[in-house]
Amino acid sequence: MPKLSISRAGLRRTVPVLAAFVVGAVAYAPLYCYPLLAPQFEGAFHTSRELGQMPWTMFLVVSALCSPVLGRAFDIVADRVLLLLGAVLLAAGWFVASVATGVVFLMAAYGALLAIGIQLVFVGTTTAMARRYAGAAGLALGVAYAGPGIGVALALPLAAGLIPEIGWRSTAGAFGVISLIAVPFVWIMTMGPPVLFAAEAKAKKAVADAGTGSAALPPTAALPPTTAQTQAAATSRAAGAPASPSATGLHETSAPGSIGASRELLPAGSRTRTEALRRSIRTRRFLILLVGAIGIGCIDEGIFQMSSRHAVSQGIDVGFAATLLAVQSYAYVAGQVVGGGLSDRFGRRYVGLICAALMAVGATAIFAATGSLLALAVAGNAIYGFGIGATIAIRSAAFSDVFGGHNFGAIFGVTAMAYPAGGVIVMNAGGLMYDRIGNYWPVYGIAMVSVLAWTTALMIAGPRRHGLRNRLRSARARIPA
Repeated sequence: MPKLSISRAGLRRTVPVLAAFVVGAVAYAPLYCYPLLAPQFEGAFHTSRELGQMPWTMFLVVSALCSPVLGRAFDIVADRVLLLLGAVLLAAGWFVASVATGVVFLMAAYGALLAIGIQLVFVGTTTAMARRYAGAAGLALGVAYAGPGIGVALALPLAAGLIPEIGWRSTAGAFGVISLIAVPFVWIMTMGPPVLFAAEAKAKKAVADAGTGSAALPPTAALPPTTAQTQAAATSRAAGAPASPSATGLHETSAPGSIGASRELLPAGSRTRTEALRRSIRTRRFLILLVGAIGIGCIDEGIFQMSSRHAVSQGIDVGFAATLLAVQSYAYVAGQVVGGGLSDRFGRRYVGLICAALMAVGATAIFAATGSLLALAVAGNAIYGFGIGATIAIRSAAFSDVFGGHNFGAIFGVTAMAYPAGGVIVMNAGGLMYDRIGNYWPVYGIAMVSVLAWTTALMIAGPRRHGLRNRLRSARARIPA
């Protein structure tokens, strides 16, 4: 019986993550075939490259505008309802795109149905994972985010073969059917309790271990989980008990130059959630991390959307360019899981700094590669893909560490505006500059500046790993001589 009990507990912990993996793969795989679809749109409707990017630009703009509202919705409405709605909107968007008679219809499909659908899936999956695995969200988010990477890696070669055979319209219709596969996995992902605050459970255990009464602390149900965790650890130390392992983790109740307002106790009679949310998004730390997240949007959208077209202009075959994007996506998956897990152990800042360096090296190799330097192109896409995958997992986990709690859906909704905002900047700049100077090198320049912006934001405002040196010494001690 104990073994059966442990097995069931393991399933309860892993099934939501695996279901989130599948939902992400099904939702994102068709969307990120846009680098292959954009030339088809331009040819079918006789548009410039700048106008050919407009459906994706509208997708990013609407994604940014709706993110705060959708984030707040996930604090109020059940996850399952909103995630199912997201899957249905994605399918509808692809069916509308498949019958479009002009760029305006494509802009409507991408800018309304697909944008809202994908943000429902993205924000819902992120908040669900961050809440279920509070304090160790790096690995959970990494596995969940690996789904889009695997999905895109599989979809790109498939779409590259399908589009010439059946046309882009039929391919878009097939994408609509594929989107509906997410529906049963959304159901599985949202089974069980809607939110599991792991940190709150640890706090209660710490209180019990310390032998203190419930009167020593405010009721944990009325506190954000990290406040309860911090007070429980303090009570344990006051009672002479050893510090809880979670007390040296990534959760922080305050930050240099700002206050983690979502964790702060508020005066009696105040409207706790609303006022805590407002104070959270007004802190300097939040704004710094938000700017860094905009930088990530510039990097990711710029390199992924433009690198294949740049490769073709550098003399690389179109089919091989699609394969390079698949390599980038597979490496992205590895980065999500490995980078997210390492950041749980050694801290978001230090692992994030290494991954930023990998992004810079990989992007440089991607843009420098030519038709006679295919090995450099493959290596560059692999290195960059690993770096950006890990960076995105670290970004979401960092916001969860600092601002997690009952308002995290709304906070992450505001944060989610940053990525599409960065994408709008780099996509429009790339299209405009190509039409004028005939190359995508300005995109590389924007990406490098953005790497610096993200790295600076993470080092200044990212969560601190307390006791890192001791952990590093412990890890080295376990390595056999």
